[in-house]
Amino acid sequence: MMDSVMLRENDLELIDALQLNPRASWAEVGAVLGMDPVTAARRWKRLVDDRLAWCTVALGRRQLHTMSVAFLELTCEAGAANQVAAELARQPHMITVQHIAGSYDLWTIAIAPDLADLSEYLLSQLPRQPGITRVRTHIATRAFDLSMRWRLRVLNAAQAGRLRPAHHPHAVTRPMDEIDRRLFVALSTDGRRSFAELEAELGLSARTVQRRINRLVAVGDITFRCDLARRLAGWHDSAVLWLAMPDDHLESTGEQLLSWPETRTCAAVAGPNNLLLTVGLHNVADLHELVTRLRHDFPHATIVDRQLVLRQVKLYGRVLDRVGRWSSTTPLDLWALGADDPGAPP
Repeated sequence: MMDSVMLRENDLELIDALQLNPRASWAEVGAVLGMDPVTAARRWKRLVDDRLAWCTVALGRRQLHTMSVAFLELTCEAGAANQVAAELARQPHMITVQHIAGSYDLWTIAIAPDLADLSEYLLSQLPRQPGITRVRTHIATRAFDLSMRWRLRVLNAAQAGRLRPAHHPHAVTRPMDEIDRRLFVALSTDGRRSFAELEAELGLSARTVQRRINRLVAVGDITFRCDLARRLAGWHDSAVLWLAMPDDHLESTGEQLLSWPETRTCAAVAGPNNLLLTVGLHNVADLHELVTRLRHDFPHATIVDRQLVLRQVKLYGRVLDRVGRWSSTTPLDLWALGADDPGAPP
């Protein structure tokens, strides 16, 4: 049974390589892993075909700071949580949907161009969705990371150094335009799509596509990420933690937590519980050790609540099965709530 088969070491090395540089050429990847480019490409195709790993696009740090991000805790009518989660997973502005244990049934991340668009969705559209009885909203004031930086850390430091993409600061900065946003949506289905494929879909020359992607990456508007069926790599469980601390500790605490191998999402939020942290765990028992470490390393912080994740339904545009393999793709349009007629859920 595939459910019980763990990913092989060479698969983990390949995935880790693409977590470091999701659009690296197969020649670059093969040189670091000691294999020819054809073998590297073939192994990646097998992982994708088996729905065990995938690459996609994500908001870069600069663009992320211009958007509005909300973490939502939802209570559902009895027996309605699965249906509600499935509907939310189809919405292009919803990047994460998961079932949680505790006072709420679902935990999600929604993104909109600005607070006005996000507020319209939360006040007018979301309450009309069947099956939802209560919504608790937490608005991010600073998103340190939304599960973009974590990696398996299988490769050694020398290998990682050879794969990390070079940073080329770009002098020209401007808001993302309609073509940039269309490019983002197209890359959300596969972050390794070729310039030729994008040329055919978007009606732009391959050179224009390449130039736009390079600029968007250089100025921090977009980045790329590689993910996998995490349970099959030993990350069987995850949890959501809410912390409270003096505001003058938020920045340093968030930045330090980004170096923890367990950290997935970390954000400062408005409210008394002002730091959100989601973590990956090898098993549920590891949560207690992690909480102990948090208390030791950050004595100024109080852990107010913790919620174990029962099942992840959607992760950055991918709808997942119970093992974490992707079963379908919902193209991400993080500007959908800012459209003239974004549509309301049924």
